[in-house]
Amino acid sequence: MITKKLGLAVLALGLISTAARAQSTILPASTDAVFISSDDFAKALAARAKGSALGVVGAVRAGDDRVNVDVLRRDTPDEAPVTHDVVTEIYYIMEGGGDFATGGTLLDAKPMMTNGKPTNPASIGPSKKGTKVEGGSTRHVSVGDVVMIPPNVVHGFTKLDGHVTYMVVRFNPGYEKGK
Repeated sequence: MITKKLGLAVLALGLISTAARAQSTILPASTDAVFISSDDFAKALAARAKGSALGVVGAVRAGDDRVNVDVLRRDTPDEAPVTHDVVTEIYYIMEGGGDFATGGTLLDAKPMMTNGKPTNPASIGPSKKGTKVEGGSTRHVSVGDVVMIPPNVVHGFTKLDGHVTYMVVRFNPGYEKGK
């Protein structure tokens, strides 16, 4: 039932279905509503596992704002804690689970850059990655759980129950302005 509701929510957001794109390619934002199938998620995850693509499976323009749907799988909690300056993220846990930390102060924060440019600006906007977090709290997440992360909130997985696969809906305000 949750999966059907989630599918309807994705449809309602008007997200476009597409194969995963290379990191350097920004998926165009659509104004049409298109269903994103479980096969689309599987293709995106397969491409990501080969190191050839990000998990972006859909994007829509909402006024001047951009809304993306990504799918990610983590087998280790190897990504350092992060914070996004303007992007709000919503995680829906599809498989597995683990401990997820939020809040606190990001220590040794550095801008996330690739070749001198912000990493993945369409999805995560200006962001920072740190080495550790002071304070904050940790909760265990598992299949069906949802985590909503406003801008400037430190977050990241600290421990996994084997692996975790999750859908991320990202709201990037103002990204489409002037386009």
